Amino acid sequence: MKKTINDHSTSLPKELLLILITLAPIVYLFIIWKELPDQVPMHWNFQGEIDRYGSKEMLGGLVLLINVPIYLLMLFLPKIAAKKESLERMGKKYYRLRLILQLFMASLVFTILLVSSGATQIPIETLLGYCFIFFMLLFGNYMGSIRKNNFMGIGTPWTLENEEVWKKTHQLGGRLWIGGAIIGFILLFFLPNNWALMSVIALMVVPMLLAAIYSFVLFKQLKDTSV
Repeated sequence: MKKTINDHSTSLPKELLLILITLAPIVYLFIIWKELPDQVPMHWNFQGEIDRYGSKEMLGGLVLLINVPIYLLMLFLPKIAAKKESLERMGKKYYRLRLILQLFMASLVFTILLVSSGATQIPIETLLGYCFIFFMLLFGNYMGSIRKNNFMGIGTPWTLENEEVWKKTHQLGGRLWIGGAIIGFILLFFLPNNWALMSVIALMVVPMLLAAIYSFVLFKQLKDTSV
C-alpha cells in the first residue's frame, strides 16, 4: 500500500506541537497588549535606528501575517501540490521541515514583539542574527537528509536530474550552512550590529551559491566518467 505524508507525519500530538509553536507568539502578544503603547516601532534602518512607527493593531496584524500563513501553507501543501509524489517521498522528513520552519518563524515574531514592546534592550540586528543562525543550524543539519523533490532544497537542473548529485550537493550545503552559522555566531560578538547581521545573511546566501556551482561541476564529472 502506498504511503503518504498523512500516513505518518500528521499525528495529532505532532500537529498540536506545531499549532502550539504557531500560537505562542500570538498568546504572548495578547498578554502584553495592554502594556503596549499606541504607537510601536515597526521598522529599523541599517544603523538599527527606528525610522517608522505604527499602531499596535498594525503590529498585531504583522504577527499574524508572519506566522500563521506559513503554518497553513505547509499544512495544505501536500493536498494541493501539483507534484504530490515529490512530497510523499519525503515522508517523515516533511514534518521535520514544518517543525523547523515554524520554530524559525516563531523566533522572528518573538524578536519583533520583544523589541517593539521595549521588553529588551538587545539590538534587533543581534536578535535577528541569532534567529538566522538558529535556522541555519537546524536546517543545515536537516539538509543532507532531504530526498529529491520539486519543492524545497537546492533545486538546480543538475540536482533534479541526478540523484547522486542531489544527495552530495545537499550534504555539502548542509555542512556549509552549519559552518556558516558558527562563523556568524562569532561575528555577532565582534562586528557592529548592522554589519554582523549582514554578514550572517551573506553566510546564508554564499554557501547556497557554492553548492549550486558544485552541483554543476559534479554533474559534469559524473557525465564525463559515464561516457
